[in-house]
Amino acid sequence: MPETGIALLTFAPARTADFVELGRAAEDAGHAACYTTESLTDTLSIDLAILLGTSRIRVGSYVSISYLRHPVIAAQMAVTAADLSGGRFVLGVGLGHKVRLQALGVPVGRPSTDLPAYVRDVKAVLEGRGRERYPDLPPQEYQGRLLDFRRPEHPVPVYTAAVGPRMAEAGATESDGVMAWLVPRSGIGALTEAAARAGRRTGRSAPPVEAAVHAFVSDDLPAAREAARASLAYWVRLPSYTSALARAGYEAEAAAITAAADAGDQAGLRAAISDRLVDEYCLVGPPSRCREQLAAWDDTEVATVAVVPHPVRPGEGYVAGVRRTIADLAPR
Repeated sequence: MPETGIALLTFAPARTADFVELGRAAEDAGHAACYTTESLTDTLSIDLAILLGTSRIRVGSYVSISYLRHPVIAAQMAVTAADLSGGRFVLGVGLGHKVRLQALGVPVGRPSTDLPAYVRDVKAVLEGRGRERYPDLPPQEYQGRLLDFRRPEHPVPVYTAAVGPRMAEAGATESDGVMAWLVPRSGIGALTEAAARAGRRTGRSAPPVEAAVHAFVSDDLPAAREAARASLAYWVRLPSYTSALARAGYEAEAAAITAAADAGDQAGLRAAISDRLVDEYCLVGPPSRCREQLAAWDDTEVATVAVVPHPVRPGEGYVAGVRRTIADLAPR
């Protein structure tokens, strides 16, 4: 049976203090983890703030964008977070979306090669092999002592993002686990199998897979479904997510979404997201129905279901909607 966590959208209308308060609410409600996304924000600094405001819950990036940070910087932030929290930090890393990175002037390489290499570099620093990895770095001393990169007092798990089995296997070959975002429930088995293959290839147990599941909790089921469509419409049009949809057996829906997105047809895009598709990605409707949908994840092999709350009620803000969802879906 998977444990439950909460994943916060750090681009949503909220301040850092709000994210800390929501992390504390997730901890108090008994959730196992509080994760943060990264888009237009710095997820790692927000994670550090949440860690300092909590005492028990696991906190991590879901995920930090590797192309935006040198591995040394990511590793050293992880050292600080792990030390200050007593080892509650998980560094989740991913590639981000090519179109957004290019708009920022960031060069993009080969995903299945770049992400494992990034993890190797991060782990080299965390494990005290930083100078070995960067031999051309000029020596630095303090009072006659040769310095090296700081190492953590507690282990730092490094997870990799994946939408498809190829990236899941490539990432899990080097990482300690896989974080799936916007993968239909019927397609998650391909990722857990890929992670298991990576484990066998490297002589390890299968790295755990964690899956993000969007939640639209409301007694008004039609309103919850419409809110889900409005949110999903942004993500499903992105090529990696459309491909994941097609791999899960929704070829017709994927084609309709792509055609509508290419035509700039927002109404057509939302119409292509059927109720069945909403249920693949989301928990929707009254709390009891959402709990039933959450229980369906027991049939998968994911280790953690990271619930991504969204506001649904008229006039409800992001923070209020998340706080309500945290309570409504608290572990029992």
